[in-house]
Amino acid sequence: MRIGQLAKQLGVAASKLRFLEAQGLIEPARRLPSGYRDYDESVVETVQIILQAQSFGFTLEEISRSFVEAKGQTLRCDYVIKRLGTKLQELDRHIAQAQAMRLRLSDAIAEFEKRRVANQKVEVRKQTHHPLPQQLPVAAGRVSPRLRGASR
Repeated sequence: MRIGQLAKQLGVAASKLRFLEAQGLIEPARRLPSGYRDYDESVVETVQIILQAQSFGFTLEEISRSFVEAKGQTLRCDYVIKRLGTKLQELDRHIAQAQAMRLRLSDAIAEFEKRRVANQKVEVRKQTHHPLPQQLPVAAGRVSPRLRGASR
C-alpha cells in the first residue's frame, strides 16, 4: 500500500507516517522501482496502536519503549493494562494539582474582590468627609430673570 493510501485510510498526514518510520516506530516500507514507499498491511494496526496510545497521552518515547519491551510480539493485555493504569495514576495526579491550583485561584479572586469592595467603601468615606459644594435650592418654579438669562 502506498503512503498516500495508508495516510488516507488512517486519517493522518503522509509526513506523520514518514516521521514514525524515521523514528523506528513502524517498519520501513519497501521501495517500489519508482521510489514510492509500499507499506505492508500490518503497518495499519501498528499505526492505529500508536495513534490510540498518543490519544491516551503516551509520548512517542513511551510508545517506542513499549514496542522494544514487547520484542516484536503483540502487546499482551496484562502489559497494556499495567501501562494504562500507570498513565491513569499520572492523570489523577495532574487533576489533583489542577484542582488545587483552581482552588488557590478562586480564593485569590475572592480575596481581591473583598479588597476591591473595601477600597470602594474607603473612597465613599473620603467623599463624605470632603463634601462637594451644595447647589442652592430654587424656589418652586421661580427663577430670577437675571439667572434665567445667565444660563443661556
